[in-house]
Amino acid sequence: MVSKKKLEKIYNQAKGDNKYYSLEDFTNDAKSYLKDIKKSNVICSMQVSRSGMTRRFNTQHYNMLLNICYDQKFSWNEVKVGGCGMDMHWHLLFTTCEVILNMFDSGKNREKWLDYNRLCSSQPIL
Repeated sequence: MVSKKKLEKIYNQAKGDNKYYSLEDFTNDAKSYLKDIKKSNVICSMQVSRSGMTRRFNTQHYNMLLNICYDQKFSWNEVKVGGCGMDMHWHLLFTTCEVILNMFDSGKNREKWLDYNRLCSSQPIL
């Protein structure tokens, strides 16, 4: 069961205007996101910077959720991930899963963590 207080804390820590995205929207998107990860149905498009050090990911439904969980900001824009020598697509998706799953008791759900680790690396990218 998702802890309402933990969800609310993550939502309230995000910076920016939450006028068009309520806590209820955030909660529903978090649940849908986990279901879609299980179905390999989180499709991202990716743009790479000239230097290759930054990637911008855009999803059809989850930009706001990804921005809140990854960058702690309210934004419908694509999510910017910087770095090198890593799979940025996996990093973004798994970090979001980790934030959402952290609202569960990790001791009882350790197998879920491992399963989502594998599932995040197999999501389609355009």
